[in-house]
Amino acid sequence: MPAARALVLWLATLAPPLLAGAFDDTGVAAALDQFAPPEKGPETASERAKLSGGLQEIFTFLDADEDGLLQEHELVTRISEDSEWRYQLLYILEGMRLTPQECKQLFGLLDSDGSGAIDRREFLQGADFLRGQERKRAKEAIRLVIGGEPAMDLERSSFTETCSIDGNERCPLSRMHKDKPALIFPGGMSRCLSDTDQLFAFRVYPGDSDKLYLDFQGGGACFNEYTTMKQTMCKTGISETPTTGIYNKSDIRNPFKDHTIVQVVYCSGDLHIGSTARQYGGVVQRGYANAQSAVNWAQENLTPRLSSLVIGGCSAGSLATQMWSSQVLQTFKYEHAAVLADSYLDLFPGQTQERLLKDLGLCDTPLVSGPRKVQCSQGNLTVHTLFEDAMVAFPTVTFAQVNSKYDKTQLYFHQAVAYSSGIMPELTDGPSYLGAVNARLRRFHRHPNYVSFLINNEQHCFTPEWNFYTVTSDGDAHGRRATKLVDWVASLLRPNETKHSECIGERLSKDNWKSGGVSYCDAGTPEVAQVSDLVAAATQMWSKSRGEVGRPPH
Repeated sequence: MPAARALVLWLATLAPPLLAGAFDDTGVAAALDQFAPPEKGPETASERAKLSGGLQEIFTFLDADEDGLLQEHELVTRISEDSEWRYQLLYILEGMRLTPQECKQLFGLLDSDGSGAIDRREFLQGADFLRGQERKRAKEAIRLVIGGEPAMDLERSSFTETCSIDGNERCPLSRMHKDKPALIFPGGMSRCLSDTDQLFAFRVYPGDSDKLYLDFQGGGACFNEYTTMKQTMCKTGISETPTTGIYNKSDIRNPFKDHTIVQVVYCSGDLHIGSTARQYGGVVQRGYANAQSAVNWAQENLTPRLSSLVIGGCSAGSLATQMWSSQVLQTFKYEHAAVLADSYLDLFPGQTQERLLKDLGLCDTPLVSGPRKVQCSQGNLTVHTLFEDAMVAFPTVTFAQVNSKYDKTQLYFHQAVAYSSGIMPELTDGPSYLGAVNARLRRFHRHPNYVSFLINNEQHCFTPEWNFYTVTSDGDAHGRRATKLVDWVASLLRPNETKHSECIGERLSKDNWKSGGVSYCDAGTPEVAQVSDLVAAATQMWSKSRGEVGRPPH
């Protein structure tokens, strides 16, 4: 096994209890407090055999001075340095990584005898210890889920109301306080992936009854036994109530401050489309049923005809937005609608995406039918195909995408999917990533009701973040030409207004992308899109020429 790949797998097995709190100042310390260092024992024949494999290569790589001992500076430098090894050494999980300080804490944990150096036995025993049952107990003890968000403690939460749909109890919007979010437990087929608390709930931020923002929460993906049972790469329980970005309804700049936001909480690890029982660990993924329960509640509680409908989500929720948009737009009646996919394009390696969607159970849901269901069952369906179907079927709806030019989380997850699938990643650095982004956006821009907003930074997800109100198309810069993301998003809500695609940078043709770094713009991207009755008619004519009038060819 190549040392780089072996090191990725090693980090992936020992890092979760440390990195679950990577964005919380106390998360790592709390995790470490749960561990008692393993006692140092004699090296066995079995341990020597293990050390002769991948772990030996990892140890040798980390041991820069080749003295048979790992010093703290060696571990910190190798794992946190900005070098050609960085992509292999980063812990791939929604963009989280080991910081130098966390490396030092990890070193202290592995140095079981306190000698100031880690020998081979400590290295192996520490790795085995961390990837055992103690990892699960530590994760539960610190009550953190992917992304550093604290797990929801319903007994102690005074900020969020709760209600369970059961019999005559329908948890109506009219009974909710506008300044207090509510968790609605729908029961039925809904459930989370967690083996300790399977109860699913969607979250409601009450607002006007004629304005709906259907929000698909993000949080990784658990798509096979390794990413589910051994290296949990998704949220598996209900996380704390978000209060920043679009969820901050007290900010007058918020375009959605008057909308009722129905958030499909993400705890199924299946991109909100799952309908399957796995053959390992009793795992059941019901993301489709979870999302449908939220849609059903919205139908029951909001007005029959909405003045504004927005479908959105970031990260895994962005992929769900793209796959759910057709069904949601068919479900509701509305005066104006927009689709906002934030920070995820389906840039999967090889044919992994097609297999992943089939394995998650997409083919068995109403999200696909007819030719698309056949295509799905054959393992040939992609997210971008479904997204384009929606653009064609709903020509008066604005479809919009927000993405940074160098989203490292998307790049890392691409590499994680590749390595866990036994293939090499196709995207290895910033330029290759941006080239793939522009190629996909160029495809989408063939549709006159599609616009994009590319941002000059490395951030993953914008709509749920505090800087949703300040970031511009030029990142943190606020030059004369830079447009604020919040203003651009607000324009999506205004019917018959000219919609612009935003990108600041040198405009390069495709032949020059490889040498363009990570700051250029695609010269082939149109700068303006007009979603109006005239364009709708033109789109219908274009669709008719392809035999795709009315509804997407599911």
